[in-house]
Amino acid sequence: MSLEKFADMLQFGVSLKLSGPQEDRYYAQRLRFYVMEQEMFDAESEDDIHIDIYLAGVKTLRVKIKNSTLKFEPLGDGVYDCIMLVLKFIADMHDVVRDDFEREGNIESEFKSQAKPIIEEEEDSDDDDWEWI
Repeated sequence: MSLEKFADMLQFGVSLKLSGPQEDRYYAQRLRFYVMEQEMFDAESEDDIHIDIYLAGVKTLRVKIKNSTLKFEPLGDGVYDCIMLVLKFIADMHDVVRDDFEREGNIESEFKSQAKPIIEEEEDSDDDDWEWI
């Protein structure tokens, strides 16, 4: 199938309306795991910004999530199937992923507020440790 139908989306990307760089990376991680769970697809990322998507072992599409925008970079044949998979993820999982990120952020802030500072005891000189010998 021709990519002409995706021309605007390929040029401008998809606005995800994410809250910032941390949520961008979280969203990219979830997308990568989603793709990896699908039959015939695989994904890898070295920086949680760029995701390489493989179809039947061939790198076919690079997805970039930055500044709350998801952009596509076609790399080979079968790119239509890869784009459709990413769009399915957005359609089915976008709200779930955003809610999970919100909940995870709230849990982290609760732990930080409940955490008590660890007071380290001052170490005496090393000579005291050897007195018993």
